[in-house]
Amino acid sequence: MIVQTVLGLLALYSVGASASVTVRKTDKGPTGYEVDFKYVNTTANRVLIGGGLMPFSDHFHTTLNNRAWYDPHDYKPGDFYVAGGQMPDGYQWPYEMKSDGDGVWSYTTPLPSGIYSYAYLIDCDFPPNCSIVTGQLVTDPDLPPFENVKGDQVSSSFQVPFDARFQGTDDITANFNYALPAPAEFRGTVKSVNYTSPGSIHPAPDVHHLALYLPAEYGKVEGKKYPLLYLSHGAGGNGNDWENQGRMSSIMDNLIAAGHIAPTVVVMPSFYNLDDSLPRFVMGDASTTFALPAPERIRENYQKHLFPWVAANVPHVCDAPGCRAFAGLSWGGRLAYEMYAHATDYFDWYGLFSPATMNVSYVDAGALAANPALGRKGLFVAYGLYDSVFEAALDGLGVGFLSRVSPFGGHYWNTWQDELWWFGVKALWKPFPYTQRTGR
Repeated sequence: MIVQTVLGLLALYSVGASASVTVRKTDKGPTGYEVDFKYVNTTANRVLIGGGLMPFSDHFHTTLNNRAWYDPHDYKPGDFYVAGGQMPDGYQWPYEMKSDGDGVWSYTTPLPSGIYSYAYLIDCDFPPNCSIVTGQLVTDPDLPPFENVKGDQVSSSFQVPFDARFQGTDDITANFNYALPAPAEFRGTVKSVNYTSPGSIHPAPDVHHLALYLPAEYGKVEGKKYPLLYLSHGAGGNGNDWENQGRMSSIMDNLIAAGHIAPTVVVMPSFYNLDDSLPRFVMGDASTTFALPAPERIRENYQKHLFPWVAANVPHVCDAPGCRAFAGLSWGGRLAYEMYAHATDYFDWYGLFSPATMNVSYVDAGALAANPALGRKGLFVAYGLYDSVFEAALDGLGVGFLSRVSPFGGHYWNTWQDELWWFGVKALWKPFPYTQRTGR
C-alpha cells in the first residue's frame, strides 16, 4: 500500500528537473516502510540526499557529541537519528543516488517513524559544504517547502508512519504517528502571513512575517473565542520551520481530535531581521550573516509590534493571559524563558523545548519575591536525552513545573515534535501551578 506519494508542479520551481518521494508500507523488516526517491537532473554527475536526512544511532553508542553513524539499511529496532557529532574519518555518506544514465536518479531506503527533512546535493563531495547559493543544494522541485519567500527554507520534508512489529523495543518506542494527518474533519489550515512591523528588513522594509495555524472549527462557532499559542523557531531558522520541518499543524490537529487541548490558534513568528541592529540573515542565503538576536530585544519588539498586530488582525482569539501561551525550541525555548521572566503577566503557560542555556539571567529568590506570579504559571520544560538541561534554576526556587525527557532525543526535529505533543497532552491549558498529581 502506498502511504504517501508526492508529485507536484515542476514548472513552479525548476525547469528541467523533477522529483518524487514515495513512502511505501512493505510489511517486512527492517522497519516495515521504505522510501523511494527519484530526481531528474540531466546535467548532474553526482547526487546525494542530505539537508537534514541523517544516518542513525542507538542509545548505547550515543553521547552529547558522538553517535554511531549507522546506514539506515542496517536499522535495528530502537535506532534513531540524531543531529550533531563528527563524521568518522573515511565515512561514506549512505544516501547516494544512482543514475540510469539518462539523468534519472533514484535511491530506496528503509526508514522508521519520524519527520525527515531533505534536499538534493548536486556534485557535492562533502554534504555540510553544499549550499543553495552555489546551486549545489536543491529543495525538492515537486515537494517545495512551506516558506514565506522562496529561499527562506533549505529543505523539503516528509513523514514516515510507525510499525510496532519492526520498530518498537522494550526501552525505546519512537512512534511519531501523532504527526501524520488527522481525520479530515479535524484538519486546520496553516498559512504564511506578512504583517506590519516598523523597522523590519525582511521580507520587505517595515514588513515581517509569521506562520498562522487556525483549527478546523475556527470561525464556525458564532461568538467563540480561541486560546492562542505563540510557537517559536530556534537559531538559524524562521517562522515556517515548525510547519515545514515539524508538521505542527498535524500535531495540533491530532491533539485537538484526541481531546487533549481545546481548538487553539497558533502564531509562529520569526525573530531574525526584526530591525537593522544585526546584519540581515536569511536561512537559504549563505551571503547573509548569522548572528543571534538577544532574547530581550526580541521580546521588546514582539511586545511593541507583533502582539498588538495579532490582537488587532486575528479575530476570534481570546485576549487574556489565561488563554495565552508561549513556547519555543532551542533559542526559541530561551525566548520562552525570557517571556516567563519579563512578560509574566501576558502569558499563563510556557513551553521550553530543548531551551538554549547561553547568557541566561535566571529567575532567583529575589525576583520571585518581587513577582510572586512567577510561581503561579504553567511551566513545561523538555529536552532530549542527548540534549542540554535547563531545569536546575526552577528546582532551586521550588517552582512547580512539568518536564519531559525524550529518550531518543537530540537537538533535532523528532525531539521537538515529541516535546510539542507532550506539552499539549500534559501541560497546555491544564490547571496550574503544577503539582505531583498534575497529568496523572
